[in-house]
Amino acid sequence: HVGIALGDVVGKGVAASLLMASVRASLRAYAHDLYDISQIIRRVNVALTQDTLDNEFATLFYGVIDPVEKRLTYCNAGHNPPLLLRHDKVTELDVGGLIVGIDQRATYDMGIIHLEPGDLLLLFSDGMSEAKNFDNIQFGKERIVEAMKSSITLPDASAMLKHILWQMHCFTGLQHNEDDTTAVLIHALPG
Repeated sequence: HVGIALGDVVGKGVAASLLMASVRASLRAYAHDLYDISQIIRRVNVALTQDTLDNEFATLFYGVIDPVEKRLTYCNAGHNPPLLLRHDKVTELDVGGLIVGIDQRATYDMGIIHLEPGDLLLLFSDGMSEAKNFDNIQFGKERIVEAMKSSITLPDASAMLKHILWQMHCFTGLQHNEDDTTAVLIHALPG
């Protein structure tokens, strides 16, 4: 099985880095001992609410791919929904619950997607969707989807992701955006 996680914390600098380190450590600890993804995220949330201030929280997407069954089991805790592109149709992976670190009593749901050959799954931070050009227009989900669609003929996931990021940079030009951009692309191959 392959685990994938992408998160984003509130704030910048050292405090934000320490908060993300805490989220990562909790996720690793609970993922090692638990199978139920919704319970993993619930425990990460409880740990974070106990160890942080009221204004410290994070979004988090965590999923596990079973390569034999070609199944992705996931939980989305308030993160930008990853986009699954299948045969020109896009599905948002938004099953989950609240951001982590706010409400100790929050519960989380688990989503399951069966991957098919040719599927593209893009996980991304808001630094991608909210990247702005000089007219203060955001790159947005629609442009991300178009960039995904136009990357489908490229030879591998690395080239596809570079293409998507290039489309974002062409849109923003030399405009400086405050937020960082993180992205992970998964391409389901035949066989």
